[in-house]
Amino acid sequence: MLVCAVLGAAALTPALVAAQAKRPAPASTAVGVSQREFRLTPYRTRVPVGEVRFNVTNYGEDVHDLVVRDARGRVLRSTADVKPGGRAVLRVRLGRGSYRLSCDVANHAQLGMRSGFTVVRR
Repeated sequence: MLVCAVLGAAALTPALVAAQAKRPAPASTAVGVSQREFRLTPYRTRVPVGEVRFNVTNYGEDVHDLVVRDARGRVLRSTADVKPGGRAVLRVRLGRGSYRLSCDVANHAQLGMRSGFTVVRR
């Protein structure tokens, strides 16, 4: 009985592998984000629905972070503090709509470290 179960599983493995190979991996849209005192600049502000990969680089002299908020102001995701000269990657799945990017360290957002961001249908 155990031999049949093992052989049955082995027979399914190539079929499962083939099915997984046919499925495309979910697309991720890369967005570079530059930070320095007191500017936050995404290299694109309009992307398709799906996973967005924010590649954050801190070109400034102060510590910064990146916070993604929905239209209601709710925090969806954020990075840890990014040291001067440092980098961080933030992945977040976004649906159609408007979002806000900001640095929430001290009063950086009020000083200009914020940007609008739009997600559109493919």
